[in-house]
Amino acid sequence: MSAIRVKLVRGLAGCPAPHRVVVQGLGLKKRDSTKILPDTPQTLGMIAKVSYLVEWKRVDAPSPAGRKARKAAKAKA
Repeated sequence: MSAIRVKLVRGLAGCPAPHRVVVQGLGLKKRDSTKILPDTPQTLGMIAKVSYLVEWKRVDAPSPAGRKARKAAKAKA
């Protein structure tokens, strides 16, 4: 499965509050911050909503583990 690398290329000053919430949901905090996210329809929808603020591309990196997977791995150890 592929992943998506998202980069915040514009600042959040002057953008609507719901768009700031979406950027925060993507895990981006400051301009030029990047994050590798799973390639899912939900992620692509969030990116489409704030497409004027971010750049993205698909990468051949392993998809990051979700919260449930990390929690299960921690309980196993």
